[in-house]
Amino acid sequence: MDRLLLLIAVFGVVYVALLVFVSSSSRQERYILRLGLRWNKLGERVQNDKLQQLLQDCGLAISARKVTLFRYSAALIYWLVQVSADFVRAVPFSVYDLLVAALILVFTSPQRFLPLGLFLAWLHQRRMIQKDGELISFIRLYENNRVRKHGYVQFGAFCGSTAGHFYYIRQDLYELSERAVDEGAERAIEWFCAKFPDNHSFINDIRSILLATEGMDDDQEAAAYLREQGKMIAKISSDQYLKKWSFIGDLSTIINVIPSIATFLMIVCLAMQYIMLIKGNFNGVGMFQ
Repeated sequence: MDRLLLLIAVFGVVYVALLVFVSSSSRQERYILRLGLRWNKLGERVQNDKLQQLLQDCGLAISARKVTLFRYSAALIYWLVQVSADFVRAVPFSVYDLLVAALILVFTSPQRFLPLGLFLAWLHQRRMIQKDGELISFIRLYENNRVRKHGYVQFGAFCGSTAGHFYYIRQDLYELSERAVDEGAERAIEWFCAKFPDNHSFINDIRSILLATEGMDDDQEAAAYLREQGKMIAKISSDQYLKKWSFIGDLSTIINVIPSIATFLMIVCLAMQYIMLIKGNFNGVGMFQ
């Protein structure tokens, strides 16, 4: 109890001293401004561009510096709370408290094979599958628009009118529509396709179809070309369907295997407990010596 009162007294003295230090409004403004500058400087030091790019690829509107500051703050707060508790209870400081704080940093690390990294990688893969599905739907709509017998909507206007039907590529389609009007369809298509990774499975096919179709002056020729490319588009759609369900199947397999692993570990633990019980009954004699 004496140690608890000592901690409360120390915090109280520090708090009163801080109030006296920033008692005037001008000092408060300078102090808050100074804290803000230090906070921004600390954020710049812990800024991780790779983590920021990963968060953006996952569709998370979170700053990388906030994630990093949260990780270290959580570990530091946990360690301070444990140290304060050990001080109040008058027990020696435990190295395990420091180890747990280090484990918090490890488990919240965005590295690939750590829990947070695996979760972000899963989110990124899921987002890419959804985005690819919307891209296939867009090229399907484009094909239906160009093969219409009673005229079709121009490329820029078509992109703007269909953007509202999508979620993951909506903003890209809006900008594609504006660029098609301002810069031309060819440069706009090159910009749009560059938004996807270089190792994308079918973005090069989409680029070729769009550039070839928009480069044709004869509408009948463009419609015939798209009908010929219909098999390729159907294959892309089929591959995407298999990829999506393969991803869901892998996740389902992991979920189904967890109970089996837990049951196996439980059986192993029960067997070990049974062996130890028998060994205790024999008092360590015979074959258990």
